[in-house]
Amino acid sequence: MAKVTLIHATWCTACPAARRFWKDLKSEYDFEYEEIDVETPEGQALIEKHGIVGVPTTLIDGEPAFTGLPKKADAIARIT
Repeated sequence: MAKVTLIHATWCTACPAARRFWKDLKSEYDFEYEEIDVETPEGQALIEKHGIVGVPTTLIDGEPAFTGLPKKADAIARIT
């Protein structure tokens, strides 16, 4: 089962759409899902570890997969 981690920020204008996108997809497909705020220590550690420069960023199974809002078909292909 894929694990999806969305790194987001409260000040990000695109992040609410990304959060809705993954929550909607979660209602259709079986995968683990978590959200991490970029301003938390855990978020900062992920930013540093992966060299992330923008939010929203989606990690799948611990690796960067998408920056911004992914296309639905691309996201489904990565989680199934």
